[in-house]
Amino acid sequence: MPDTIKQFYLEPDRFKGEVRVLEIREEGGRYAVVVEASLFYPEKGGQPCDLGSINGLPLNSVTEKDGVILHWLEAKPDFKPGDRVSMEVDGARRIDHSQQHSGQHLLSAILERKYDIHTLSFHLGLSYSTIDVSIPAMDRDMLSAVEEEAESFIVRKHPYVCHICPPEDPESFPFRKSLPKGEAEIRIIEIKDYDWVACCGTHVTSATDLRVLSVLQTEKYKGNTRLYFVAGTRAVSLLRRQKDMLGAVVVALGTSAEEAAAKVEALKARNAILEADRSTLIKENARLEVALRALESGKNTSKPLSFIFNDKSAEIAFETVKAGTTIGYSTIAMSLMEKTVCVMVPQSKSANVVAKLKTLLVEHKGKGGGGGNNFRAMFETLEAAKAFFNSASALL
Repeated sequence: MPDTIKQFYLEPDRFKGEVRVLEIREEGGRYAVVVEASLFYPEKGGQPCDLGSINGLPLNSVTEKDGVILHWLEAKPDFKPGDRVSMEVDGARRIDHSQQHSGQHLLSAILERKYDIHTLSFHLGLSYSTIDVSIPAMDRDMLSAVEEEAESFIVRKHPYVCHICPPEDPESFPFRKSLPKGEAEIRIIEIKDYDWVACCGTHVTSATDLRVLSVLQTEKYKGNTRLYFVAGTRAVSLLRRQKDMLGAVVVALGTSAEEAAAKVEALKARNAILEADRSTLIKENARLEVALRALESGKNTSKPLSFIFNDKSAEIAFETVKAGTTIGYSTIAMSLMEKTVCVMVPQSKSANVVAKLKTLLVEHKGKGGGGGNNFRAMFETLEAAKAFFNSASALL
């Protein structure tokens, strides 16, 4: 079987065409079409494959094996070897992948040339792409400088050039990465007079085709840094969505975009104060409820205190049992709203009671557990929570 002619390299902007079928392979109930010349880029080099259709039949994937490109169909084809069929590439997907891949080359080149930071790996994802780079951390100032440098390439319409070796000599290029071994033909992607890398992927012809290159965030990864980025139409769409989201936030805050961050910080500070006040009030209310219930029981600490809250949270239930134990009572409280039961006992009873509560938790198919002298159990249904509450109350 001759190698498939890679038409996607020869005519990268062509997304439709006709071709003769050479073979149809069946593997595990799947069908792969082999043609003379393919417009479809197969998955390799970190870049996902092209998708589209052959004679209207959707492609599941496109792979390459021993120089032959396999076009995997979703259904058994109704054509045979020797027939001529139509190919139609999902152009938007191809352009997006080319933009992301070319954006990665530019981002990696700037990091290498300006900062001596090496790219260790690249992943082209559905929503964003990532590169792992050889630096423990990167601050916002460095990232902004990298984005500004990339913007200068985009504004100047800096060319991308593809070299084929042979006939060109690969040793004539100052690569930032070593060349692959054992390849009969090597494609060199050059960012004109700036960067040279051996690459089998599809690329733009000019940096202006990237439109925007934006680093979204960074994170530490195995002692290095992972950069998340977007380029091209993907970046423009993201910026539009973010603009709309910021607009909605601005309206909700009743402020301007410039003052939104300061307004949020002020609200966070105010919320922290209110949360502290709320926590104090919850604890004080729990203390008063427990004191009143203890008074009603004649201050008999041998009898447990029991609470059922219709519209109060598990947090309040916990503070209630904590307050009860503080004055010497075994205490149980249930939040019907959250289907949660909290139990706390004096330290002298903790080992015996908590062990039995764990057994009950399994019997009633709940989740949770405890340590020391307290226990919390959560349930899928209110019936299960009530059954556990009744069983646990009998233990106390």
